[in-house]
Amino acid sequence: MTRSFWSRGITLAVVTVGLFVTPVGGSAVAVAAAGTTPFGPERFAHNHATYVITTKSAYYRQVWQSAISAWNRTGAFHFKLGTTKNAQITLKTASKTQAVALGEDVGLTDYWSKNDLLLDVTATLNPTLLKSYAYSRADDVHVAEHELGHAMGLAHNPAEESVMYYRNRSVGIKQVDVNGAKLRYQTPAGQSS
Repeated sequence: MTRSFWSRGITLAVVTVGLFVTPVGGSAVAVAAAGTTPFGPERFAHNHATYVITTKSAYYRQVWQSAISAWNRTGAFHFKLGTTKNAQITLKTASKTQAVALGEDVGLTDYWSKNDLLLDVTATLNPTLLKSYAYSRADDVHVAEHELGHAMGLAHNPAEESVMYYRNRSVGIKQVDVNGAKLRYQTPAGQSS
């Protein structure tokens, strides 16, 4: 689900991964069938961005790092370690209070963009719900990979064999996702699939 808020040419969009979210339809189905995960109009200026992991949990720091490594190995997008002051992407976990606000969402990605260029992205994992539904470490990594896909501009894929499937927990990054990320950064900002 994506919600956008407009203010003087700046967009704040919130992308959620939930257990009960409506799947992407329409033209995205045709794109997914063609072997490419769909993407939205927002993207970074280049196919790389800096990140910082702010969670204090060693376990979830490793989950985020495993997801970053998986995406970096694809060559489609590169996540580079930054600092709290200069990172374009903040990766965190929800506190117990924030987890309540997330409801049924196991992950959430929100971002600011201007002229369809991503400026600041925050991706959050919901440990309370991940534990409640007995997600394995591999499942947690797949959710983190999914949120990183949103962070780089990918949308939900209606195909179950995609890390960007809206209810995914057991599928890692597939070639359709790599194709989508590469195409996202070959396509000008403002254009979506």
